[in-house]
Amino acid sequence: MKKNYKKIFLFLLFLIALVSLSRGIFNASLSSQDFNYAPAVMAWEGKNHYLFMLEGGDFMLSQNGEYLQALYILYYPFTLLSWEHAKISWMIINILLVFLLPIFIGKKFGLHKYTLLILVFIFLAGTPARSVIGNGQLSLLIMAFLIIPFYFKNFVYILMSGISYIKYNVGYLLFLYFLSRKEFKKLAYSLIIIFFGWVIYCYITNTNLIDNLFQPLQLALHLKYTSEYPYGFSFLKHLFYDFKYIEQLISLFSILLSFMLLFLINRLKDNNLKISQFCLIILFLSPHQFYDYILLLPLLAYSLKNFFNGKIFQINTIMILYFYFGLRMIKMLGVNTDINIVINYANIVILAFLFFYNHVFYKKSIVTEKFKK
Repeated sequence: MKKNYKKIFLFLLFLIALVSLSRGIFNASLSSQDFNYAPAVMAWEGKNHYLFMLEGGDFMLSQNGEYLQALYILYYPFTLLSWEHAKISWMIINILLVFLLPIFIGKKFGLHKYTLLILVFIFLAGTPARSVIGNGQLSLLIMAFLIIPFYFKNFVYILMSGISYIKYNVGYLLFLYFLSRKEFKKLAYSLIIIFFGWVIYCYITNTNLIDNLFQPLQLALHLKYTSEYPYGFSFLKHLFYDFKYIEQLISLFSILLSFMLLFLINRLKDNNLKISQFCLIILFLSPHQFYDYILLLPLLAYSLKNFFNGKIFQINTIMILYFYFGLRMIKMLGVNTDINIVINYANIVILAFLFFYNHVFYKKSIVTEKFKK
């Protein structure tokens, strides 16, 4: 009887995942509005798309081109295709990643087959994964390269991990991670793709290297699509709104705290918890949009594996389900702007709570094990 209940639960979860995935594919076929095809085409035509946007230009849909230069160099194969064929090709890559990432992480975390299927179906069913596919986002790709150094140590893998820097509100922590561990050689390797992406971009667009170096960040701050989302110390904007350099201080404080927290997770011997904590730091200390909650996947795998070993793992799972499903339901209610701001700040508090709660629990469990011995 118990096995039948498990099969029924898994089947229902599979149906929800199938509906969600189908919706994401449908949305992607219609728009894929965040797939930065047009800026890449412009760059390969010899024009600086950053300058174009900063001077008041506009691309189709939401293709704003605020990422690092290497992205538009790596997107070269897509520029050889028409828009329709390019977005379908990108959609296929995202569909592959939405399956491969939870399977890879689940196996690395040692999940049994049944639990692994639950992980995959929850991830597929969740709004963040669906949004990545539907919007044509690159978050799945960035996450894939972000987690590489936690599992593979040779030159090629570390080199490829630098692709995560393209989305600098995510990849910045990998840079700080290598720095905190004094792994300067790995840090240098990880910067190679970004460096050559910048140089090649300047060459094909005939742009001054120094001028172009800061243009991605200038454009991101100019657009304010992501930077306006609550994160880290952004609440200080409401307290010191008259202070001229408050935005810069908020970013600095958030980066410093990120760096300090890395020293905490560097001491963890549990690699599964370490990568879960790493992703949590990114989520509450840098600005993000909804789809970046895919970064909760490692914590979900960690919690499902230990689900019956403590209340903390059940709380983790419930909170992740809130981010994967609950937030979308709240949005559907049509909350006003003020309530939405409160919800966004509450999300930051929840993510910070999960980080420290799991860290304290781990420390207590280590002490308990030593006492038993």
